[in-house]
Amino acid sequence: MYNFGKSVNRVVIPEMSEMAVLKSVKDAGHNYKEQEHYNMMESLDFYYNQNLDSHLDVWFASDSLSQVPAFISSCVPRFAKARMMLYKTPPLRLINGEQNDDYNKIAYKLNSKVREYAELAWLLGSCYMKTRYNERKQRLEYEIIPKVQEFYAYGDTEPFGYSYEIESMDASKKRFVFWSEDREKMQGMHFEYDEKGVRFPVGSNQDMINPYGIIPISKVGFSKNSYDVTRTALHIAIAMTEIALSVRFRLGQAVFTGIEDGQSKLSAGIDKAYMLPEGASFSYVSPGGSLVEMIEATKSMANQVAENNQLRIRWGDSTGNAPSGEALKILEIENLEARESDISLFREWEHQRYEIDRRVLEVHNALNLPEEYTVDFAETMYPMSVDQELKLLEWKLANGVMTQKDVLLYFNKDMSEEELQEKLGEIQEEQAPPEPQQPPQTTFQRILNGGNPVSS
Repeated sequence: MYNFGKSVNRVVIPEMSEMAVLKSVKDAGHNYKEQEHYNMMESLDFYYNQNLDSHLDVWFASDSLSQVPAFISSCVPRFAKARMMLYKTPPLRLINGEQNDDYNKIAYKLNSKVREYAELAWLLGSCYMKTRYNERKQRLEYEIIPKVQEFYAYGDTEPFGYSYEIESMDASKKRFVFWSEDREKMQGMHFEYDEKGVRFPVGSNQDMINPYGIIPISKVGFSKNSYDVTRTALHIAIAMTEIALSVRFRLGQAVFTGIEDGQSKLSAGIDKAYMLPEGASFSYVSPGGSLVEMIEATKSMANQVAENNQLRIRWGDSTGNAPSGEALKILEIENLEARESDISLFREWEHQRYEIDRRVLEVHNALNLPEEYTVDFAETMYPMSVDQELKLLEWKLANGVMTQKDVLLYFNKDMSEEELQEKLGEIQEEQAPPEPQQPPQTTFQRILNGGNPVSS
């Protein structure tokens, strides 16, 4: 059966009565698709470089991996960072047309969290981010939630509720959180529940209502996931482990023939000599196959998945001069085109996330933010020669695109305001025209100016 791009984590509720909603929430904990869940967890492990041995051990006998450790590579996070260039440089977030320092301070680690979130959304196909307000530290904090169950009313295209699994003190019992938004004749809900459907209040919220009226969770969804990258990473890890075993065994395996069982326990060493019975033989046997061919086959796997994801790989053994910025731009043209399509997707998500932030801050009486919000994503920059870079900066400075302050920040983004003002003052002093030299005065001029004539 074809899915036609719909999420497998959908629960459709025929009616919006409270009992129907609660029954569907109770059953949702049992509706997760096992294979989808495994693929997601595998991708998360490879992205965060955790639990990787468990994914490799099943492909090797225990005695094989006792010879060498499993080969682990970090190609999944590298692919994700290379593909999702949109947040490589933090975007310019403007509220009422200008940067809001209060919002930038209260949105804790927003830029770093958003970049991680974008990479995971590309890898998993979709991802969710929850906004919460930390009362103790007086700031917004963001939590990435890879897997969320969505609840729909019959005929709706937008979910009215979300649930997701959380850590439980008892590992044998699963625990979930549910959020729903305000709908006509039905107030939004917020509570925890277990696999049996037993509900528990969150904190002091004994009424289990949603204080925000909206769900504080935003979502980005791509048209497909990138599990092919994860699967290729697994193939590469298996192949490289096989190569590592081959390198070890290439030293040779000692083989005796014509020896009885009682004589088979012999230790090898260049300082040892063996007296073999008549008809016996001794030799070292190495595995066949070319290591170079095996390595090239492994590279081919990586190159193929890179091309399928609008990327290219430059291997460490590549020769020749480094390509120029224009050449790199041509080589990365497919990735640049993919980035353009990402802009519209993440611009919509940024507005959704901002509306949630705005509502959360309003409910907690922390900060009142206006509605107008725009995001200016930074252009992708490619390396230029020193001469090209200087000419570009001179042109921008001469045509008013940049100021002297912008130029100083271009070379040192960490300069404080005091350092900037001091440096600008030094530049102005150096650029000030010198005072014109006064011609020597005659005796008559000195007298007119109140000076005393010099006696001869």
